Amino acid sequence: MNLKKGQVLYVDNIKYTVVNMVEYKEDTWLWQEYEIRADNYTYKWLTVEENENKQVEYYIYSSYYSTNMNIDINEIEQTIENTKYELYEKGRAVVNNYFGDADVDKYESCEYFDYISEDKKTILSVEKWEDEIEKSIGSKIEKERVQITEEIVKNSRQTNEFGSYNQKQTKLIPLCIILMLIIFLPITISIFYNSNNSIEKYLQKETSKYTYVTSVTNNVNNKKAKVYKSPFSTIDETVKDIIDGIPDKITDTIDSNPNTEDDGIGLHTKKEFAYIYKEKSEIYIQVSSKEYVNNSGTMYHSRYHSYYYNTFLSTRRSSTYSNYASSARQKSINSRTSSGGGTSSGK
Repeated sequence: MNLKKGQVLYVDNIKYTVVNMVEYKEDTWLWQEYEIRADNYTYKWLTVEENENKQVEYYIYSSYYSTNMNIDINEIEQTIENTKYELYEKGRAVVNNYFGDADVDKYESCEYFDYISEDKKTILSVEKWEDEIEKSIGSKIEKERVQITEEIVKNSRQTNEFGSYNQKQTKLIPLCIILMLIIFLPITISIFYNSNNSIEKYLQKETSKYTYVTSVTNNVNNKKAKVYKSPFSTIDETVKDIIDGIPDKITDTIDSNPNTEDDGIGLHTKKEFAYIYKEKSEIYIQVSSKEYVNNSGTMYHSRYHSYYYNTFLSTRRSSTYSNYASSARQKSINSRTSSGGGTSSGK
């Protein structure tokens, strides 16, 4: 069974539209994860996999939503919010196919870890990608709770009853296009520009705030990191300003040791890592591609090297900044929607 982009379905009588899909493969086993969107722009993932015992039900459905729960994938058992979970399935899956704006590449792989609660009703799912860890919570749902329709939502122009476009409406199209360009082109350009920002581009663009200091080279692979000085007096202000500048691009926020400010804060995008730290009352940001960050990837201030590298490797997500980034993304989505823009989704 393969759902299509734009296909309408109902889960527990709530209408959803399929917006993205990622198909995974492990050995000979295939399954799909569909990102589905309700009319109120809430999102879930619907997993569809074949049942080994096809005489019972041909397909098994599971519904998930993203979570920031602290899940340690090195542990077989988890206790979260007074509920015990046990690891029941793990492996490595490869992206076999996808459609929509899913933030994946074909043949990209991830490790997955699935934990199930003692009452067998709740599932914690962790996907560990090369550059980020994604966590979600969900449960298997009965076949009867899912109704799949043949309706496909597409952006198409209205036709008359004979299937041809109304001539009067067609004559108005050039004028409508001109008016739309006048009204929406500045907004569209702004949205496009912001959506393609990276941390480094944001720091470069905000010359009234951030001052370029120097570049640092990794002698092993010749990659470079750039160092900027922040206009703010605290790490907190700097981190929040960067998140506000590119909310759609931040994939993870890391605080390897929340009890001290010495460690600094790490920000991930899909391809970048930025480390924000304090040195002699000044706040610095060192940003680079992820290929730069290894044991030979030096810091501008060498005494921070171990903090920098350990933060990059750490899976200790900062709940404070993760929540702040989530809120900033939602504000960005609301702003684009109210301005006539669309929304984008990741895996």
